[in-house]
Amino acid sequence: MLELSSTFRIHRYPAALIDRVMLADGRSVLVRPVLPQDGELHQRFVRELSPASRYRRFHSAVSELPEATLDYLTQVDYASHLALLAETFGERGEEVQVAEARYVRRTDADEAHVADFALAVADRWQGLGLGSRMLAALVDSARSAGVRRLEGSVLADNEPMCALLRRHGWKLRIDPDDGRLLVAGLELAPGFAPAPALC
Repeated sequence: MLELSSTFRIHRYPAALIDRVMLADGRSVLVRPVLPQDGELHQRFVRELSPASRYRRFHSAVSELPEATLDYLTQVDYASHLALLAETFGERGEEVQVAEARYVRRTDADEAHVADFALAVADRWQGLGLGSRMLAALVDSARSAGVRRLEGSVLADNEPMCALLRRHGWKLRIDPDDGRLLVAGLELAPGFAPAPALC
């Protein structure tokens, strides 16, 4: 579970991260960074997850999120805290969120290069490759922002998430403080910088 923080500075909205993603069944979704006004959209997403999916995401039995948590999850600074959501449109043309992926940089100076991640996909949209696409977009964004390692806690019985992470090269180990959990980690190699010009 990611920790709440009350201090942040808004950075420019990263419109370059907006992408249209085609899924295995031929449907497409829009992936974009979250906006401060997405609170109700995200609340509906959480409410419509199955109890098992909500437990896997938050590691507790929640049915909806308190306002302070919603604010934290939607009012991000796009630098130390980035959240991506995937959305489509319902029968009446309303926005429907179907996935989220986020990272939050740690605040300790000696761990500033590490970020914690979270990922959730709506039950009816699982098994279509959306989790893989969201995870890949998150990893790319974190690497571009200078994050060197992503980590997160995953319930040990969350077999779909464990399989997804392993397919993408993540290492999983038992959490020494909680036998219900695995700690998932991925080292991010820095992107290739252009060679300096010769004068």
